[in-house]
Amino acid sequence: MDRPEADYLFNSNALNVLRRAERIALFLDFDGTLVPIKEDPAKCVLPSNIKRQLEEIAVSGRCSIFILSGRSLSDIEEKVGVRGIYYGGNHGLVISGPDIEYIHPGVVSAKPIIDSIRRRLEKEIEDIEGAWIEKKKFTFTLHYRTVENEDTKSVKKIFHKAVSDFSGKLPLLVIKGKKVLELSPDLSWNKGMAALWLLEQFGNKCLPVYVGDDITDESVFRILYKKGITVRVGSSKKSAAKYYLKGQKEVSRFLRYVLDAVKPELAGGCS
Repeated sequence: MDRPEADYLFNSNALNVLRRAERIALFLDFDGTLVPIKEDPAKCVLPSNIKRQLEEIAVSGRCSIFILSGRSLSDIEEKVGVRGIYYGGNHGLVISGPDIEYIHPGVVSAKPIIDSIRRRLEKEIEDIEGAWIEKKKFTFTLHYRTVENEDTKSVKKIFHKAVSDFSGKLPLLVIKGKKVLELSPDLSWNKGMAALWLLEQFGNKCLPVYVGDDITDESVFRILYKKGITVRVGSSKKSAAKYYLKGQKEVSRFLRYVLDAVKPELAGGCS
């Protein structure tokens, strides 16, 4: 499906649509969206102004907030730390929030094999400087952002060989990100499916808004393309998002617009 090139959000009519919405379902990625990407994900800290904006939006009564991240559920809950909102870890395989607790039935049975592959990789990359594995409850991510260029090919080869050796035991899904490779059970489930499932729980009566920056967010952009407002952090001609922001620093400005739409007395203007 051919789509027109994305418009710059702050020059578009999307903000007027946002203001007219009776209720909003605000979906947000974390790394690269709410926080800048760092070489060590553990060092990412949610800026205090963005946390305050999320807290004020959450108590407005007109907007439900959903954080969908590739991080583990416990990690993303701790990193954001806003009460009364919904969190989706492992790209939505595990979801928690007010009156919702969801674990995709396939991830539990797949855990032993995923863990076996992770343990093998930990041994095989231990001598490659800069390569490390982020252990999650049901999946894991191989990071190679700080690996020397000449070693990058070897890291990828080791990863794909390990996955290939186990693929006959379980359908596996490799999720490619920015200098990361994540391994998950192939369950026909992604951030887009998770967002759609969450909207169904709310009766599809909300205007869905999604902001993300990575290839893992494209499934949401495609699913919500005709349903709401989809925003990519950073312009890309290959993205399915309708709109874009110039960079992560503009996310806070956009949240001011959301706050103005749901609770104008708190926003203090959106210039």
